[in-house]
Amino acid sequence: MSNLPHRDFTRISPKNTFNISQFVTILCYDLAPNFKTEGEIHDFWELVYVDRGEIIFTAGGDKQRLCQGEIVFHQPGEFHRHECDGTHSATVFILTFDCRSPAMNYYRRRYAKVPSELTSLIKRLIDECTANFVVSEYPLVPLLDAPIGGQQLIRIYLEEFLIRMMRSEEKKLTSGILFTSDRTPENKLAEDICKYLSKHVYDRVTLEELSEKFHFGKSHLCGVFKKAKGDTIVSYHLKLKISEAKRLLREEKMSVSEISERLGFENPAYFSRIFGKIVGMSPRAFRKKLINSSVMFLGKEKKL
Repeated sequence: MSNLPHRDFTRISPKNTFNISQFVTILCYDLAPNFKTEGEIHDFWELVYVDRGEIIFTAGGDKQRLCQGEIVFHQPGEFHRHECDGTHSATVFILTFDCRSPAMNYYRRRYAKVPSELTSLIKRLIDECTANFVVSEYPLVPLLDAPIGGQQLIRIYLEEFLIRMMRSEEKKLTSGILFTSDRTPENKLAEDICKYLSKHVYDRVTLEELSEKFHFGKSHLCGVFKKAKGDTIVSYHLKLKISEAKRLLREEKMSVSEISERLGFENPAYFSRIFGKIVGMSPRAFRKKLINSSVMFLGKEKKL
């Protein structure tokens, strides 16, 4: 071994475009149509993503509407407030954090539609947040059963999102290079199934129907979907239905039985049982609590 030639290796320290140093709050909640805040100002960044519905935000003297799939960043020291328009409800995800990186200047007073290629990334960010913290509480409380490395993954996902969002909007690289790993035939099939399920949220969709629609066997469809989304097709569709049920409970004067029938459930009892498993309370309790407070804080999503 002593006769081996000595080599000097050059080491390169990775350059960090974004460096998230601390998390402040993580909020996931449903907003009633009459929701309104007085506004706030703080010395850290705030990311607001509308997962469903729409809200109106005021920042820097401007008033803008933020719709489903859109995101806004509030910079430190910027007064801002959020409200619903009296007609539409919303489900929002808010993450506040410290980041001193100069690249964050790109996100000052910026709001935009999240590119379809990045929706799976922000969903992973939301899922990791709810798997690691008691969300919607301050100060943040880590969950006792949090998975290993979860807080690090939250930072990684957020930093990756900031980088990819910047790349996407400035079109510095082609989307084919940027998102190769997300555009496999299997992932495209999973996304197509998601779109189909969303379009048929009021219907009873069967695996046989999906097999005929997409020309693949049921076991193949289930395997591809589970690998891409981390959930079964049936469970995913039920969650879409419950999400729509929450909207109907917020915005419509329909009874629980009417909502159950409209969403294609076998009976109101089954609907209420599934709603309770996912949301943590009955449909009637959900509506009553939301009416009384105009905001419903969401905890860790229950597994079916």
